[in-house]
Amino acid sequence: MPRDGWETLRAGITDHRHGKLGMVARCIACNGEVYITTAQGRPLFAHYQGSDTRCPWYSGKNMHPNDARAAQYHGQQESEAHRRMCELIAELCGLDERCEGTKVDEYRAPTENEYGRYPDVLVNWRVFGQFAVEYQMSHTFQTEVSQRCIHYEREGIPLLWVLSSFDPARVPQAVSDVVHRHRGNAFVLDQAAVAESRRLQTLVLTCFMSNGEGYDEPILIRFDALKFPDSRRPFVEDRLIMPLLDQIAARRLPYFEALKDWDHHSNRLPIDELTSFKNRLHVDRLIAAAFSIMETAAGRPQNFASDHENIKGMINTYQNTGSLAPYAKLLMTLIENTSQRALLEDTVGSNLRRTISGQGKFADVEQVSEISPEWQLLRRLLPEALDPFERQRLKEAGALPEWAI
Repeated sequence: MPRDGWETLRAGITDHRHGKLGMVARCIACNGEVYITTAQGRPLFAHYQGSDTRCPWYSGKNMHPNDARAAQYHGQQESEAHRRMCELIAELCGLDERCEGTKVDEYRAPTENEYGRYPDVLVNWRVFGQFAVEYQMSHTFQTEVSQRCIHYEREGIPLLWVLSSFDPARVPQAVSDVVHRHRGNAFVLDQAAVAESRRLQTLVLTCFMSNGEGYDEPILIRFDALKFPDSRRPFVEDRLIMPLLDQIAARRLPYFEALKDWDHHSNRLPIDELTSFKNRLHVDRLIAAAFSIMETAAGRPQNFASDHENIKGMINTYQNTGSLAPYAKLLMTLIENTSQRALLEDTVGSNLRRTISGQGKFADVEQVSEISPEWQLLRRLLPEALDPFERQRLKEAGALPEWAI
């Protein structure tokens, strides 16, 4: 996986551990839950505390995050420098005439959670409401990042992670975890940001934005110019999800171009990837059918695969004739994860289920599995519906398209 992929997995596993629906990873040897840690810049799986010590991959007892954090501050939970910087952030926020008050490291009672928290800085801003700032001076552990993000998301309070410094050439994992939560944006309170905050009389931060290979030149950005998604973690530009959506669109483009002039009675989809398939014509029809389902689900009714008036007639015919019979399970999975799901309660669903169960003339038809080349190809082309990981990733970012809901 690219870095943003496994960091999404790392965050999802940790979030699930702390009560948010996400993802679970298990050790293939002992079936115990594992998480993703890093060593020398490489992502590795490791067992959670309390795992089976008899597992051949068990790597020893883990230090409790509280103990590790105290060790960073020589036995204290907070350093003097950290406290002073939090007070500076509160001061800069207070310069804005809309600021109705700030609190530094004071308890905030919960409204939606069992436990409250002590935000580094809590700001009350007229009209906007409250927002919390967590200032990262040392390495904040992924467990803490997860717990705080989940807490403030549930409370409906925007959470802004501010870094003490940022070196694009050397980004520790603890820093990268925070940057990832802000969609590839790193917010820093440096001298330039402090000076601009005083000049503009509002909180201004220096922002580094990921470009996939490194980071762009930093810019100064006002807090009130940030975008706030449903997750409540702001960003200037989404440098993780938008590039992913662009990649998906680029993969599909040649198929759309080919389908414009495709004659569904013959094998004419000029796509090299299909040359290794045994029955090229049936795979062509499968792709055409899948793209037709997607387009119809997106509110653009289209049938690339046949002369039928709609996808209902097309699917039923190809199932009854056997042309798409080996792909019944695949098509059902696709339809289930789109706005066309209601088709499965009609004749389309009945025909697909009959084929999958091997009834009648389809008794000898073997369904392709998730590891088949056909399924893998469609999973890559339509990940919003067929790739559970990418689907969850887009869903959490509020970017899952309407056709795949």
